[in-house]
Amino acid sequence: MSFVETIRNAGIIGAGGAGFPTYVKMQSSPDTLICNAAECEPLLYTDYYVIQNHIEGVVRGILLAKAQLGAERAVFAIKEKRHELFPAIEKAIKEAGGGIEIFTLGDYYPAGDEQSLVHDVTGRIVPQNGIPIQVNVVVNNVLTFFQLWNAIENNVPVTERYVSVVGRVKHPYVAVV
Repeated sequence: MSFVETIRNAGIIGAGGAGFPTYVKMQSSPDTLICNAAECEPLLYTDYYVIQNHIEGVVRGILLAKAQLGAERAVFAIKEKRHELFPAIEKAIKEAGGGIEIFTLGDYYPAGDEQSLVHDVTGRIVPQNGIPIQVNVVVNNVLTFFQLWNAIENNVPVTERYVSVVGRVKHPYVAVV
């Protein structure tokens, strides 16, 4: 089975919110691939959780996607306020052979918005009502890259969702449902 068929059959869609089918993105030819680890909404912690628990799979997923797309550049975009995660990210990138740069975003809303992210990382402007591939960029969320790696390397379909349980609760946490 091909790369694209595998991720399509695994049911991988954008985990960042829009739900765009990942297999469609994996059939394009961008020059830049961005891993969106910015966690735009202030109370969400799912990206943080995935990075803490699955960074090796995330990094390997980025590299698999970069190779599939033929992208010249792969970027791991994350907010400065998550600086405590940087050593683990850097270590995972180094152990996987490199090929991914870390781009530090400011701690402002909406730093993780796809259009803002593309502009921050590349200087390009996505057309109004457009998508990043129109400016030669593909963006996926941290969890999407982990799911992609898990599908390609382990033949595991998407059967779980990561949910932040926050607000007026005694102990905020991320649930895997």
